[in-house]
Amino acid sequence: MKMFSTQKCIFYFTILIHVFAGYSQEYNQLFNKNSEYLLKGTCAIEATDTTSVSNYLNYKKIPYRTVAVDPCQILLGSIVFIPQFVGVKLSDGTFHDGYFLAHGVITDQNSSSVQIYIGESSFYQDDSTGTSTTPDCLIADVFVVRGIMDKVTRLHFSQEYGNSPEKGTHEMIARDFNKLMIEGDKLETMSQRIQFYSEKCKGTPYLIDNLGEGASQFPDPDPVIDFARMDCMTFCEHVLALSISCEYNLMYDNLQKIRYKNGLVRYVSRNHYTISEWLPNNDWLLEDATKEIGGNYTQKISKLIDRQAFYLKNGISLEQLKDSIPVQNDTAYYIPREDLLKIKDNLKGGEIVSIVTTIPGVISAHMGIIVKDEWGNIIFRHANSLPAIHEIMDQPFEEVVENLKKSPTRIGMIFMRAKDNYVTPK
Repeated sequence: MKMFSTQKCIFYFTILIHVFAGYSQEYNQLFNKNSEYLLKGTCAIEATDTTSVSNYLNYKKIPYRTVAVDPCQILLGSIVFIPQFVGVKLSDGTFHDGYFLAHGVITDQNSSSVQIYIGESSFYQDDSTGTSTTPDCLIADVFVVRGIMDKVTRLHFSQEYGNSPEKGTHEMIARDFNKLMIEGDKLETMSQRIQFYSEKCKGTPYLIDNLGEGASQFPDPDPVIDFARMDCMTFCEHVLALSISCEYNLMYDNLQKIRYKNGLVRYVSRNHYTISEWLPNNDWLLEDATKEIGGNYTQKISKLIDRQAFYLKNGISLEQLKDSIPVQNDTAYYIPREDLLKIKDNLKGGEIVSIVTTIPGVISAHMGIIVKDEWGNIIFRHANSLPAIHEIMDQPFEEVVENLKKSPTRIGMIFMRAKDNYVTPK
């Protein structure tokens, strides 16, 4: 990596401020309206031609597109937007759009820079002199992008940076899953397998209520298994089913045991309520770890769960509900959103998360999976329903907590852990 003088940094930054007059204070005109832009800070942007930068997932480096970042500040695999580079003319005559692939790792913990890989060529063409110039240093704003421009950028460059045709689970067929489960079965703990399989689900399109009881079944004829689309609960269910299976047919059977009380595939047997049904009916596999993780921070919440009203609303007759549980006063323990960052170090990775709501009649409003990566980041992996995103993706735990604090109804989290010594019911 080059060493940069303050004089050169100021000089190059002055040039860009001139080029982007009006952009330095206001970027809205550069932002795509169907995308989210999260400002990660203002930092030094450095050009590098080094081949020694460690790469995320062994992706190939693309000149002018691959950037190396501190993985504790920007999650690897993110799409990064640097407004100051919009319109910069590259040496091949094209103009940069400001979007970069965060596929490189800066291992220097004291570095606050973002390094742009430029390969063997210079970075941009100076029209005033007709010569190619490599910028030494620039102080710029760095945004992480989510939504349409995230997807478009990944898709556009995927053939260039991809080293293998590895599929996501939403692209797999049965024999692909069998190969995947051979690999996953080598992992010793449920925590490891949950994190492994959930990683393979990233990028899966979001669809609410994507599963049902099968064709011609009333009131929900959706398929009983579907890796092509997922919502927050079916994402967790599919991952758990993979984590306790060694081949496709067994995984299919295990999915029904997770989704239905006693594995009986009927709408009225489905575990609709995360805390009142899904967790207790899967006590052979899951345990509530909230008190263990939260300690003295845990609080209690009680709700009236009216199953009969829920089923009648969805077209189920009273005759079919003769064995249903009457209105239930259900109690759960959760960790308030104000205290979640205090218990972050107690998370191991692989926990199933339920986000608690104040909305009457339900306790859980959303679900996801905790991931702890090799750099110690705590990540919330979930099926994001926001229209701009609409897929399974990763968010830093801290960011999710801050969003919870802004929510009028979402007040905390419940944590579940999968048992390593589970016994699958027959």
